[in-house]
Amino acid sequence: MIVKRCTKGSLDEVYKIEEAAFSDPLKKETMAKDMERESYYCYALFGDAPKAFISYEKVFDEGQIISVATHPCCRRQGYAKTLFEEVLSLAKQDGIALFTLEVRSDNLAALELYKSLGFKEVGVRKNYYQSPLCDAILMDLHTGDEI
Repeated sequence: MIVKRCTKGSLDEVYKIEEAAFSDPLKKETMAKDMERESYYCYALFGDAPKAFISYEKVFDEGQIISVATHPCCRRQGYAKTLFEEVLSLAKQDGIALFTLEVRSDNLAALELYKSLGFKEVGVRKNYYQSPLCDAILMDLHTGDEI
């Protein structure tokens, strides 16, 4: 397995994960436009095909996680954690001091993963997700914290 930064050339493969993983996926056109921006980062864990990916926006010394997804056939195998640990290390070297994210309150596997990486719950957005209706848990990770 190898972690590498995604480009528009890997968009089709990464988008297959986005579609399979979420009930309300981002639009492919949105991801394509994001990949053109210098402040957008997308990394995937590749084997024979991408297993998982993380995308985030860098603003000064902060990273806002946009999407974290593992292909449904690859879940619960440690791929997301392996990818996240590598990305957090790369981002810290790139000067990111804080990561923020929102996660569905009913996504217990993701909440467990984020907590295992050191993310802390810092708030709630009521009825943030629409399909189906669900609260968002806001989480932060200071990259100086232990992973």
